[in-house]
Amino acid sequence: MRNVLAILVFALAAFSCQSAKDEFSIKGSIAGVDKGKVYLQKLVNGQPKTIDSTDISGGAFTFKGKMDMPDFRILRLNQGDYFAQFFLDNAKVTITAKKDSLRNTKVAGSPTNDVFNLYIAEMDRLSKEIMALQQKFQNAMATNNTDEANKAKIDYQAMMDNNKVFTKNFIKEHSNSVVSAFILMQFANQLEGSEVDELVGKLSPEIDKSEYVVKLKEMTQELKKTAIGVAAPDFTMNDTEGKPVQLSSFKGKIVLVDFWASWCRPCRQENPNVVRLYQQYHPKGFEILGVSLDRSKDDWLKAIKDDNLTWTHVSDLQYWQNAAARLYGVNSIPQSFLLDKDGKIIGKGLRGEDLAKKLAELFPN
Repeated sequence: MRNVLAILVFALAAFSCQSAKDEFSIKGSIAGVDKGKVYLQKLVNGQPKTIDSTDISGGAFTFKGKMDMPDFRILRLNQGDYFAQFFLDNAKVTITAKKDSLRNTKVAGSPTNDVFNLYIAEMDRLSKEIMALQQKFQNAMATNNTDEANKAKIDYQAMMDNNKVFTKNFIKEHSNSVVSAFILMQFANQLEGSEVDELVGKLSPEIDKSEYVVKLKEMTQELKKTAIGVAAPDFTMNDTEGKPVQLSSFKGKIVLVDFWASWCRPCRQENPNVVRLYQQYHPKGFEILGVSLDRSKDDWLKAIKDDNLTWTHVSDLQYWQNAAARLYGVNSIPQSFLLDKDGKIIGKGLRGEDLAKKLAELFPN
């Protein structure tokens, strides 16, 4: 999923926009690596782009520079592993890493990153609970324990609601931090345009120049194109055999346009639920058009087979530049749009119990 969801007391957010006259310094160490190169990167159109590099000497490296605004940065070791993802301020930042456990890299000294870590810690906790409930539901279904399955579904929905409430409150409480704008960029596709407008309006004027705020304001206009009740934008894209598939060819059916990717863990975790609903409602006229944001066709095809996704799939293998994703303003996955028989959008971002309830309404017994 590009949803960090929840992922993402609260530390000195007032320092998240430090004076432009200050400079940042990054002092890093990588135990087990004596020589090499470290690349400092930023995200451009969803992909890492190198903006600076430095040599490793005796396991140590340094960067210096100036930030006009705190922003998300990535460190890459040589041409291989990414080992740090963090928000960088004009501050003294320390990076501590080990070659054999790069995922456990520690970042200290950036007040904005401290705020980001608070969000990530809570989202990780919620994600683990959601995964446990999904497993509980699947186990109950496998043993025909209906009562336990229903309880797990209710608990799952409550947890998803908690996720959304926490994220919205976090954005409001940290309105002067670019972290909130960054999170809202990932979260916007789960909201109606009016909700995004409201949250963007809560952001402090001191971060107006952040690229995330600029993009959010553009996004609110894009979201109107995929608002509930409007005709879904039509598109044509090739399927797994290279044959063109047009969305409008599904008119007359209830259609779920499902944006996902083989590399998206939340997407893969949601797939069993989608498979179950497809098997239940497909005989009644329910269709799914899977739109993959993959780059590798082999990975895409393998995920389709492994997850038993027996519906129509399309992709242009352009990752975040996928033409349909850009048309629909998709900035994080999983994301979906539910269309009625006339091709109008009647649901957005429906997952788990929300999707099950909506389909039950559309296909009553």
